[in-house]
Amino acid sequence: RRRGSKGWMAYCSSNQFNSAFVLVLFGAVLLLSSLDVQPARVADVRWTRSDDGRRPAAVTSEGPRAEDARLRASLPANRPAVGTCESLECAARLGVSEPSWVDLTFQPRIDWRGGGVRGDCVAGELEYIMPKYCSPRAKTAGGWPSEARLREADVHASGLPQAGLGELAALLGGKTLLVMGDSVMEQFYNALQCFARKEELELPLPAAFEADLERQRPLWMVGKRKMAPKLPVQTRGGMRMLFSRAIKYESEDLTAAMATSNVLVINWGLHYHKMDQYREDLHAAFFRLNEHAAKQGNAVLFRETGAQHFKTSDKRGYGGHGEWERRDKSTDAHCSCAPIEDFGVNRQNGVLHEVLGTGRYPHVRILPFYGLTRPRWRWHFGNCTHRPDRWNYDTCCDCTHFCYSPGMWRAHLHDLVSGIS
Repeated sequence: RRRGSKGWMAYCSSNQFNSAFVLVLFGAVLLLSSLDVQPARVADVRWTRSDDGRRPAAVTSEGPRAEDARLRASLPANRPAVGTCESLECAARLGVSEPSWVDLTFQPRIDWRGGGVRGDCVAGELEYIMPKYCSPRAKTAGGWPSEARLREADVHASGLPQAGLGELAALLGGKTLLVMGDSVMEQFYNALQCFARKEELELPLPAAFEADLERQRPLWMVGKRKMAPKLPVQTRGGMRMLFSRAIKYESEDLTAAMATSNVLVINWGLHYHKMDQYREDLHAAFFRLNEHAAKQGNAVLFRETGAQHFKTSDKRGYGGHGEWERRDKSTDAHCSCAPIEDFGVNRQNGVLHEVLGTGRYPHVRILPFYGLTRPRWRWHFGNCTHRPDRWNYDTCCDCTHFCYSPGMWRAHLHDLVSGIS
């Protein structure tokens, strides 16, 4: 406005406007300049790297003016948004957001025999959360944090819209939901199982459901993995749920999955290390999933890959992208997870947004997850040595899987319900 006023003043002088008009106009400009007008918050643009340059992968409007987000999203490729950090020198490190009383550390090892607990970290897997948090009647905490304490500790989920499983069950009455993915995806499915029991929606498995599972089993025996879905749940209202462990795209398994379910929630990501292969597999899968999702009553949501927070080495002693492949291997012996940088965007999600950004698969929807997990660098298992399954028995350092938080998973469930509806 000030620059505009100078331009107008010069124009008025050069054209010999009368002095009274100039004074009135100048006074109006001064009045407007004195007003306390705050600029609209600029939308946060998350950038990805692709073979053809940099472009926005997703736009999240944090302020009241959505036009700012649309403006930023329309920037041409290879032109970074104003204020976007692209180097270590300007990147901001995540800090500690939780209250001081929250006990989230990475040492010593999790007490597996004592219920998978270390301080306020409870291993977020079914055998550890079901006895503690999934009863319709709240249990008195005995050596583990109460659900109320976890809700208060998880500042990252506070303020986010959350949903109960009843909302999902009402939406999918008479339909089958198949959740497919790796062990992090199984943590989400375990939370859904927990909510089904806690909300008293879980029913004894009907004979008809068991018969359908047996009838569909040969479909899952065709491919390399030969693993049928597990952990079936039937809810009031007729929704069926299943989980299928899969870390990469397998054509035969996808055929079986589409024959088994109406609604598919999928993630393959963390186990892909070559992005060209990931891109090729997503195109192949989405071509088929798009047809499945286009049918009446069906839906397909592909979930973003969650953030990892493995400690890495850079010239400031921390940071990076948090990926296991780039970890500081000294932490295998003494585990410590770490914050990741503001500019560090997950590679797999960059490819995912690129593929769906082509517009060739309009019926396949993205289920957000990276943003929910990115600030949770303190919410990992950390020292997970001496696990009962003996995985990496003496060198287990886990900055991938998450300590249980009902708020986190209910926020994710809300995104799922919204995506389906």
